[in-house]
Amino acid sequence: MNQIPASAVFWLMGLPASGKTTLARRLLAHLQPEHHDCGLYDADEQRATGILRELGWSPEDRIATIEALSHAASQHFVGIVTLVTSTPTERRLAAVLLGRRLHLIHVRAPEELRYARDALRPSPAYRANPAPDAPELSWTEPEHPALTLNTTAPFNVSVKALCSFADNVLQGSADQ
Repeated sequence: MNQIPASAVFWLMGLPASGKTTLARRLLAHLQPEHHDCGLYDADEQRATGILRELGWSPEDRIATIEALSHAASQHFVGIVTLVTSTPTERRLAAVLLGRRLHLIHVRAPEELRYARDALRPSPAYRANPAPDAPELSWTEPEHPALTLNTTAPFNVSVKALCSFADNVLQGSADQ
């Protein structure tokens, strides 16, 4: 079976309700007209209906989640992943699996804004009594993401920064 190597995988990480999925959808819409083979893998959606249905939040399941999303995203010319990706160990695993194609993007928003956004969702990301191994409870700020987006800025500013970043990455891939 031939695998199509991804030119880039844009991995949006951040705490629940920080804006990862909303930004990822806008990035997908921006990239698809030029790069037809784009795949978006949102961890919440994949847990509900897709490749992550059998996985929970245990450390082993979190590793399996990163492996599954990395594999799925790498099947496209451009892969987009949204996943909390809480710890340096989880981020290193994604880097090992995806190599130079991986571009970690930290999406951040203050707690009060995340809770307000979450209240509007049909199925809240925040649980009243999170499990001890819930990814948001082990969150460590990333040391050197390729890009950090603060979603307290106007939405279009974050979208423009993300799309410009992706365009620059993909232009660099084409030049090699």
